[in-house]
Amino acid sequence: MSEVKILRPELKGTILFEKELKWKYEDKGVAYPKAYVLRDEAGDLYYQIEEPELDEKQIKIISKLKKTLYYVIKPSSNEDEMIQQILFHPEVKGDPKIGYYIYRDVLRYGPLSPLFDDEDLEDISYSGSRTGLYGDSVWVFHREFGSWLPTNIHLSKAEADYLIQRIVLKSGKSVTLARPIVDGITPEGYRFAVTYGSEVSLPGSTITIRKPLEEVWTLSDLVYKRKTLSPLTAAALWYTLENRGVVLVVGRTGTGKTTFINALMTVLPPTWKIVTVEEVPELKVIFPNWTRLIARKSTAFMEYSEAIEIPLDKLIAHTLRIRPDFVSVGEVRTKEEIKEFIHSVASGHGGVTSLHAEDFDSLKARFNYSGVDDSFFALVTMVVFINTYPNPEKRGGLRRRVQEAGEILLKGGQATYNQIVFYNPIVDSWDDSKIVISERLLQIAQRNGLTQKDLEEELKARVDFLKYAYEKDFSLNQYKEGLMRFYEARGIV
Repeated sequence: MSEVKILRPELKGTILFEKELKWKYEDKGVAYPKAYVLRDEAGDLYYQIEEPELDEKQIKIISKLKKTLYYVIKPSSNEDEMIQQILFHPEVKGDPKIGYYIYRDVLRYGPLSPLFDDEDLEDISYSGSRTGLYGDSVWVFHREFGSWLPTNIHLSKAEADYLIQRIVLKSGKSVTLARPIVDGITPEGYRFAVTYGSEVSLPGSTITIRKPLEEVWTLSDLVYKRKTLSPLTAAALWYTLENRGVVLVVGRTGTGKTTFINALMTVLPPTWKIVTVEEVPELKVIFPNWTRLIARKSTAFMEYSEAIEIPLDKLIAHTLRIRPDFVSVGEVRTKEEIKEFIHSVASGHGGVTSLHAEDFDSLKARFNYSGVDDSFFALVTMVVFINTYPNPEKRGGLRRRVQEAGEILLKGGQATYNQIVFYNPIVDSWDDSKIVISERLLQIAQRNGLTQKDLEEELKARVDFLKYAYEKDFSLNQYKEGLMRFYEARGIV
């Protein structure tokens, strides 16, 4: 693809959001694009990229260099070295605009590159080149607006096929018409799933890229900045996990389960040995004693070797041998994964995982179907259901909220669910008054020699810490230092 595609805003309207996508460009000495979220006269939202302007001379230089630099640049694992080779090329002469487009098209992902650089984007999607309005547009899911927005990036079938090959190649895999479905992880750690050509998708190739958060949102952030859950609910979950309880986070795709789990892990004792188990590395632990386990799939060249694939359930079973204080499994889907997770936490360490279920009955049925009877299912201390709701403040937008939370109790050999938190979307608030009389929380408190009144004070202390961290606008390091002092005052660390 030798032509130079320059992205310019296509629409006029009210600018709701504007940012410079400096990413690493500024440090590398190249120009950088800008991003806008616009609202048109009809009230619809659009995501627009504006890239640096070029004159005809610069365009000719870039078109020429794109055809030759593949053979001129010396391969290197150090991206900065290759950037410097580009900038010091005799025809570039350090021009930051030329450097940007060469970097974008030769080393990165062409016109999709700016979307990789915006941390406010959660997903990137292209559904094939169609006729009609936005039929060939790339769409993005914006975290701040909570909805899908069409962009000013349009891809023809040829452009989409070319970009798919680049994405797949950079992940160390290959895609062909004979093997048109590929999923993997980009070097940046982004999960992708593509279909190539029209073999299995019409009218042509499709691209889906999932971008995890670059920064870590603490539990304080979720409570006071994102308003995902009430302060008392957060304190109850904190107290549960701190005392090696087990929490299930339940919700459909896109409700923020991974972000929620990650936030829960930011209140664990900082010296604990924390083990995360995932298919795709998305969880980020802010403390140093972290063991990260990643499932491995067989490749096209190794698919007939049973010894090559290492599935998630095998890694969960492995956690029993490495003495964790806490195990977090990104998501359990299969019967084997569910069963191994319960067996793992049955050894006495704390744990959290996520899964899909509509309500408690369907959740319990999944565990029973997986061979986990009610006596083992009752090892789970609390269940949190997360959902998305229309955001009246942003047309078409969504807000993520804890829909409800409850404790699992074993009554007459049967696992039952006792709801202790309920969300009211009309007033955007929670009824969490039953938390202080939770049977499971009181059981934990009594094991620690505490009374009901002591439990209420412990929960209040955690609410106070989360609020203080928000009011003082703690950096991540300040947050960790404050948490360490919190635990030291209680003799835990």
